[in-house]
Amino acid sequence: MSALDAQAVYFPIKDDFVPYQYKENKICVVSIVGKSSYKAFSSKASPFNPILDADVFKGIDGLQDKVNAGEIECYYDADSNVVYLHHTSVLDTSRLASECQKLKDSSGKDFQSLWQQEDCHNAKCLLYLFHVSHIIVISYPGSSFDITYVRLFRILDSIRMKVQKCVTEQICNLPISKDWKYNGRPCSPRVLFVYESSTIEYDPDELVENTGYRPRPQRIHPIKRLQHCMEDQIYKILRKSRVITNISNNSLFAVPANQEFVFYHVYKNAASDPVAFFLQQIRENSIQRDLDAESPRKSYQSSRRGLSAGGSERSRSSPSGRHGDFSFKEFLWQHIDMALTKGFDDNVGRHPVTATFELPTSETWFTLANKLYLMFFAETLDPKLQPHCITLKSLLKTDLRFSENRCDKVLPVAENTYQENLPTHYVTNYHLTKLAQAKKVFSQFARGPACDRYLKELEESCERYWKNGRQLCEEISLTGNHCINPLHRTEDDIETESRSHIPVMSHSSQLRMKAACNCGRKQADKDDPFTHKAANYDFYTKLEEMCCGKLDSYTFPVFEPSSTDVRAATFSSITASKTRNVQGVKISQKDSISSTGKTEPSGVTQGMASLSLALSLGQSGGGSDMFVHGGQSNCSPLPDPDVTQNQDHTEDQSTSSSAPVSPLPSRQHSTTEYLPGMINTESPAGLLPKFPSWSLVCLGKSNIYNHTQGMDLPGFQSGSNFLLPWDITVQAERDKWPTVGETSGKKGKQKKGTRGKELTEMNLRVYIGEEYECPRGHRFFCSGPEKIIKVSSTSTVKDNANKLVNLDMPLYCPCHCRSSKGYMAQMMRIYIVTPDGPLRVSVNPLIQPGPHPCPIFHPGVGEEIDLTAGSTWVLRLPSIYMGENGPYTIPTDAAQLPACRLLKGTFNFKEVSTE
Repeated sequence: MSALDAQAVYFPIKDDFVPYQYKENKICVVSIVGKSSYKAFSSKASPFNPILDADVFKGIDGLQDKVNAGEIECYYDADSNVVYLHHTSVLDTSRLASECQKLKDSSGKDFQSLWQQEDCHNAKCLLYLFHVSHIIVISYPGSSFDITYVRLFRILDSIRMKVQKCVTEQICNLPISKDWKYNGRPCSPRVLFVYESSTIEYDPDELVENTGYRPRPQRIHPIKRLQHCMEDQIYKILRKSRVITNISNNSLFAVPANQEFVFYHVYKNAASDPVAFFLQQIRENSIQRDLDAESPRKSYQSSRRGLSAGGSERSRSSPSGRHGDFSFKEFLWQHIDMALTKGFDDNVGRHPVTATFELPTSETWFTLANKLYLMFFAETLDPKLQPHCITLKSLLKTDLRFSENRCDKVLPVAENTYQENLPTHYVTNYHLTKLAQAKKVFSQFARGPACDRYLKELEESCERYWKNGRQLCEEISLTGNHCINPLHRTEDDIETESRSHIPVMSHSSQLRMKAACNCGRKQADKDDPFTHKAANYDFYTKLEEMCCGKLDSYTFPVFEPSSTDVRAATFSSITASKTRNVQGVKISQKDSISSTGKTEPSGVTQGMASLSLALSLGQSGGGSDMFVHGGQSNCSPLPDPDVTQNQDHTEDQSTSSSAPVSPLPSRQHSTTEYLPGMINTESPAGLLPKFPSWSLVCLGKSNIYNHTQGMDLPGFQSGSNFLLPWDITVQAERDKWPTVGETSGKKGKQKKGTRGKELTEMNLRVYIGEEYECPRGHRFFCSGPEKIIKVSSTSTVKDNANKLVNLDMPLYCPCHCRSSKGYMAQMMRIYIVTPDGPLRVSVNPLIQPGPHPCPIFHPGVGEEIDLTAGSTWVLRLPSIYMGENGPYTIPTDAAQLPACRLLKGTFNFKEVSTE
């Protein structure tokens, strides 16, 4: 019997659990169900341990290893012929802690689904216990009746009637009475309600005065009155809800008519903390050592509940002699003793009916209990039982059914909110905005656990409605405008099976701007570009057929494929940063001639400042100058010795071709990979773009420009179409150039040349203009940073080009056109009128289109571009600057506009001498 006395076992129970000598004993079955308090060292069945005088039912510390062993633990008290069944559910602290830990570890299950599953399983366990028990003790940690039990009892009573036939089939072959076989249970079980706390404190040692005697006890103690009031309330509630009736055989359970069925644990000195308990025992033993020397020692679990069971020495020696009034053992044992002797007869009414009650033998009961347990909790349920289990789940999910009905009514309202005032086509952001509005309406009226599921259904419904021909193209133009066409693909997109049904068309935002051609003599409407090819190449290529296609132009280096299998190059920013200043930043290392006529050595690396500011001011382009921008100094690389070793220091001033020749690249370019963007200081070496983003054309001779009338081009604001003069002093032979420029040589400045020819200083004038163009087609020249040229019809230009040559010019300038939007004009063209004479003018544009960090964009020719003498040239700048990380457009923050600029050093010159 050691196994029976020491611990409880879990269902299903083995056949040899009951020893042979106890198999014929008549037994009473007591079940403990309900909720437990949140205590670590006790459970709702712990008050039964003092009755059993053994640590059978433990708290969390005893169930940590057994919490998943089963739901019903069984203990057979063979001495008393009582079987105790303890139902552990999620309402117990131990099981709740375990399930919460599982829920924390697994993300695939939410709390609501877990609770519904446990609620259904708990109801099945209660239904099973109502079929096999004589007494059911419902324990509750509070002090009031839980009204939710009424709904649960009604559901269990309804399901019990439905499964009665299935239960009868399982037990028909057992040696039990016909009434038991017919009803499926030995009796209508008697239910007792036990509360672990009370609203009234009880202290048996309380005295009125310090006279050593107790007050006269009242006729009915307040605790007893509280229990009787609770019994009356519970009985009325159960009778009104028809959970119990006059005939107990027809009810789910019964309550005794003439016995107490409500009990309150009123003793507050029950130990719940083992540390405090042992400290108290040490103090008591140190004082009453002699008195307790012969008394046997009990375990902690038994001793700590002995106080609350009314078994303490103090209560036993109470003068009142009423210690049994609040003893849980006596409260419970009166019902067990009646069950073991004459049985229960809880029928009431005018016409008495014989109550069904039977005590089985231990062998018969354990066999029956195992069969019913396997029937209710088998992995594969009996087909006859399965529909009743489904009905049980449906009845328990009342809150879920209410939530589903409520959400089902709200869902169409939320869908109408989404579909209200929708455009024919819209983008993702607008879809998400409307979906958020629909969700807000749904959340205002939807309730219950079904909200999440219906919310997902709302999202799917709105997304289906959007994707059913209402999607707008998500492409954004380089200026930040959405394409207004329905979802489509372009001719360049790769056709896939999932996108084969999408129509093919070009992107369009229906926004247009007015822009001029490469030479600036013709304006046309320009569509909002979606690619930098459309912005920098396609538009100007179309206008070449009508305007500047026959003009002499400079050929910029572009990608030339060697096969049809070409691809865009891909590279990381780390690789690109290591290859800065490879293409286009190389400055020509030809020997420069200063204004004094002395030749400077070519072995010194010169920066951009030595080719722009120093030369234009007549200073020496000395060796240690460096071009500094963006907080970094970029030294131009050394020239190729094979190219510059045999190069002469003079060039022939007479050029047969009116267009300059592009220099050879410094290294071989790739013929299989092209640069997806534009050439800049962060571009890898050896890669070229598929098309040029720059344009350099010659309008004709220099005499087509009249400095008194300005440029005759469309779109210019009145008085802002004048170029600025840039005077340069050069050395010239008197016989070779008798009348050069607009001024004659100065006296006292004549000297002999290298071959005895007489040289003189002469001033040559170059005209320069940096044109800005706004989206409305308005154009103007600037004489300095954000300073528009304003010249009346009868005046001449008073400014010069020194600021254009020596200063960084802003890439964007506010336009003076009348518009509430305040358009910004962008620098689009540079005009250079070169004079006849011993002077070669060159350009080397370097543009920083954004704040730091931002690469420097350049044409990528490798050195300066020389312009022919006596000609009018137009350098058209890119409309969009496309880098490896995307386009650099006009900043939205006005404080960042000064960082967008054309760097100084764009205009350079060198003298040419002839023999």
